[in-house]
Parts: sequence; C-alpha cells; structure tokens
Amino acid sequence: MLSRVSEPVARRQVGGWSIGIATLAAVLFGPGTVELAQLSIRQHHLDRQLAKLQVEQERLTHEQERLRTDPSYVEGLIRTTFKQAHPGEYVIPLERDRRR
Repeated sequence: MLSRVSEPVARRQVGGWSIGIATLAAVLFGPGTVELAQLSIRQHHLDRQLAKLQVEQERLTHEQERLRTDPSYVEGLIRTTFKQAHPGEYVIPLERDRRR
C-alpha cells in the first residue's frame, strides 16, 4: 500500500508555496505595484477634473453664443447687473440689498 500525505500536511505545503510566491512577487514588483496604484488614483482624479472642466467649457460656450446672438439676453444682463433702466421706467427691487 502506498503511503499518502495527509490532507493537513498537503494544505500546509501548498499554503507555504503560496505565501512564498506572494512574498517573492511583492519583493520583485512591490514598488512598481505601489506606483501603479498611485498613478491609477491620480488618473481617476484627473478624469473627474477633466469631466468637470468639459461641463464648464460647454456652459461658457453656450453663454458666449447667447451674448453674441440674443440682444434681449444682453439687455437683461445689463439691466440686472448695473441696475439700469430706460428713461421714464421705474425700477422696483424685489430683493433686499444685502449690503445694507
């Protein structure tokens, strides 16, 4: 009859090899792996920032187009920003001036 290696002994041998291989991989590739993780996190942050900037660029492009083509929009901005009125018009402020 052939002698078999018991289950717990076989598991210990496989477990020992696995730990050894994992340790060797960490020693060989550890610094690169850490740097790769840092670069991946940086890339994620830059992608999020790029998405925000693209949305802002789209908003500004739309605003620029309205300023070029929509005279009533420009007039409304002038009236609200500089509190201007045509001669004979009365301006009734609906919000309180917060500076006072």
